[in-house]
Amino acid sequence: MRHLRITIGNRSYEVTVEDLTEQSAPSAPAPAIPPAAVPTRAPAPAAATTTQSPQAPPASGAVTSPMAGSILVVHVSAGDQVKQGQALLVLEAMKMENQIAAPCDGTVSRLDVSPGDSVAEGHVLLVLE
Repeated sequence: MRHLRITIGNRSYEVTVEDLTEQSAPSAPAPAIPPAAVPTRAPAPAAATTTQSPQAPPASGAVTSPMAGSILVVHVSAGDQVKQGQALLVLEAMKMENQIAAPCDGTVSRLDVSPGDSVAEGHVLLVLE
């Protein structure tokens, strides 16, 4: 048996897990952590209109959102040629405007967001080829 702390969606949970693949003799249970010693964070407010998008593999050319927020401005459209560091769009998060720049030279093959869209962290914003 192992005593673990798991964090899901900014909430911490203490769990006890039994590893059924262990062939060793059962060990003594881990000492309990008093609840006062477990740091917990308040859950983040859920965005009501967050658009779901699958996370893309890192080598696919997908430009993903670094954080949850809302799309304010899109500077490019499908078919545009872009240079590394060029502004692609503006993402508002925590009342701050964050400019999302092209990670490399390429052509915008797909644009998955438009102004006003809410996105989650890791959401595919556009794809470069």
